Amino acid sequence: MNCLSATFKYLLYLLNLIFVAGGILLIVVGSLMLSKMGNFNSFDGGVSTQSIPITIIVIGCVTFVVAFFGCCGTIRENPCCTTIYAICMLILFGLQLALSIWMFAANDKLMTNMRKVVDKAWDENDAAQGYPMDALQLALKCCGKNGFNDYNGYVPASCCGYNDRNQACAADIYTQRPGCQAEFMDFWEANTDLIRWSSLIIALFELGIFIMSCCLASAMRKR
Repeated sequence: MNCLSATFKYLLYLLNLIFVAGGILLIVVGSLMLSKMGNFNSFDGGVSTQSIPITIIVIGCVTFVVAFFGCCGTIRENPCCTTIYAICMLILFGLQLALSIWMFAANDKLMTNMRKVVDKAWDENDAAQGYPMDALQLALKCCGKNGFNDYNGYVPASCCGYNDRNQACAADIYTQRPGCQAEFMDFWEANTDLIRWSSLIIALFELGIFIMSCCLASAMRKR
């Protein structure tokens, strides 16, 4: 292997290691989002809040697996494996870029839909729906739609972080908690910013890996 091919090989290996870390980052971000939302998916309107973090976790897992095996294939210097790896990188690049573009383009619509989730949770906060506001208040440590005054006197135990609805909620706790509408929107705005920028950066890494994989595979065949 000539000097240029060797340079491509080790540079590709280094980028793959960074790519593995990127996959782990996506898995962690998606998992933290799911964990933060607690059991809010028990509410019909909360299903959409789970789709984005689950998608991020799936993409992160695929990214990690492909990058891990790419590291192994690069070291083995197999042109066939390297070509297949390059094709996988191109597909991942397309998916990752599409996700990033969608997150940028549809951000306003997404935020509007997230606001509607809280509105629906508040309007349908009853036993038949499983008290969705309780799940939201426990997950985000908030109280009421806009604040504890929304309850007009009776404040549920979830505003104090209690799962038992019969437990009394002390005023010195719930008066310090913000409204769930603002907390929910802040949560999604912060996480969507992280997702779309990290997805774009990882997509650029994937494009670079694809180009170098093609060059390396070509060098391996000529050798």
